[in-house]
Amino acid sequence: MSVTSTTEFVLPKCTGKAFRVERGQLLRVIQHEGKQVAGLIFLNAHNFKEQFMAEFSGGLSFFHPAHLGSHYKAAQLYSKVPYERIMLTVTDNPVGDHFLGPHCTKTMMDIWEAPGHRSCSDNFADALSEFGMELEDIYSPSVLNAFANVSIDPNGDGSVSIAPPRSVEGDYIEFRAEMDVLAVISVCPDDVSAMNDQSCKAIKIQIIDP
Repeated sequence: MSVTSTTEFVLPKCTGKAFRVERGQLLRVIQHEGKQVAGLIFLNAHNFKEQFMAEFSGGLSFFHPAHLGSHYKAAQLYSKVPYERIMLTVTDNPVGDHFLGPHCTKTMMDIWEAPGHRSCSDNFADALSEFGMELEDIYSPSVLNAFANVSIDPNGDGSVSIAPPRSVEGDYIEFRAEMDVLAVISVCPDDVSAMNDQSCKAIKIQIIDP
């Protein structure tokens, strides 16, 4: 009889954390309380220059003959040029919501008239510092925003619409690591827009040995 081993921990609201996920392990990002977005960056655990590229992954998913996703949703997460390797595969996503796009930054908070407000940039910076990196070491500010309920061009005018997450406590998105990766997660601190339904909550993480 096979035995499954699971490591589980909770990330407090408005924080960031980096941790390893080994090849073949499942990473499950879970709604601990509901309606909370988590921003995700991935790096090759043995070569931090090889990093997940959000828009590239969405584009490749859209153009794949099997139509694995769209430009803004991806089933396979690829590393940037020149590596172009599958880093993780989305294995389960019951709610179906994630957005490949920018994380909230200082400038974004300024635009939303919340100067000095904590942002995902701050969370990512804290998490990366534990591994001797800074934000400028990250190739792109675009990430996988898990549970984000974002619509692109809903009115045919190129606009972006942000609505509260549809996910509730216990909902999750699951990935299988296709290589050893460093996962860097921001529990989004945006309580200004509808991104987290104006209230920040914790996120639960599970790393599963299948």
